[in-house]
Formats: sequence, structure tokens, C-alpha cells
Amino acid sequence: MTEIKEGSIVRYNGTGTVGIVKALKTDEDGQWAFLDSTGMYYLVSTLETLDRMPEKREIGVRTIEDFEKMAEAEKERMAAIKMEDESVESGG
Repeated sequence: MTEIKEGSIVRYNGTGTVGIVKALKTDEDGQWAFLDSTGMYYLVSTLETLDRMPEKREIGVRTIEDFEKMAEAEKERMAAIKMEDESVESGG
């Protein structure tokens, strides 16, 4: 594994998030890398270095707009199910 340093391109193994290391710090929990893409620190042991920045389609990370579209589609699907349930007459 290549040493992670400021300027390294890395991927967080937990979610596939990719970013450039902007800062490193060490505390009692270990060494941390600050990623430009999220504005968050990640344990260096959970990161892998990349030779180059992947193209967006290679990353596999969804955007906020993707999640908003998925939420809207789910909302519409649930409304359609509710309408179907309300239109069913029950016997008595």
C-alpha cells in the first residue's frame, strides 16, 4: 500500500467515497486524513490510495440530486399504493 500523505487521492472503503487528502492528524485513536470531497476526517487504515481520480461514473457514489429523485419516486409509489388501498371496497 502506498503511504497516504497530503495530496494523495484516496477511497474510503466503507462507502466508496473518493477525495484528496488535505490534512493529516494523529491522536490516541490513530492517524486521520481530512478529505476535500466530504470535509470529514477518516482513519487512514480505512482508506486506500488511488493512482488517479476516477471519473464520476466509476465512483459509484450518488449525488444529493440522485437521492432526491429516488425519494420523490418512492413518495409517488407510496401515494399510488395508498390510492389503490382506498379504492378497494371491503365486504361486510
